[in-house]
Amino acid sequence: MTYTIDDFQTRIAWVADALIPSDAKFEMPSAMDAGMLERLLPRALKERDDMAPSFFKALARLPEARPNDPLEAIRALGADDFHVISFLIAGAYFLDEAVTKRLRYPGQEALYETPDYDEIMETVERVQSRGQVYLDVPDGLESV
Repeated sequence: MTYTIDDFQTRIAWVADALIPSDAKFEMPSAMDAGMLERLLPRALKERDDMAPSFFKALARLPEARPNDPLEAIRALGADDFHVISFLIAGAYFLDEAVTKRLRYPGQEALYETPDYDEIMETVERVQSRGQVYLDVPDGLESV
């Protein structure tokens, strides 16, 4: 059976807010306040469609209504299911620009390295000026 976010809205709501509650002191929204169901989780599941079946299978094992100890309910699923749920929820949360801006986290950025060609050429020139260096290997010896 193929599941969608619509099949698990209630579960996703309590799971997301249990994993990422709001923090008034630092003006951080909860996962749901950041737009988990509407924008973030659909995008995360689209990017990591390989994890979607495991995510929905794990959600299906949780109760529909929020339990008294939601984190314990998620942990009780086991390490693999806890990982896939927390990975996708947290990853989706960090897709929100307002969240990353408040955290002063620019996200993952491409880093372009400019190699020092002078240093590379010094090394190459030393090897070239030295000339070939090799050892004759007698016939009949097998490599180790």
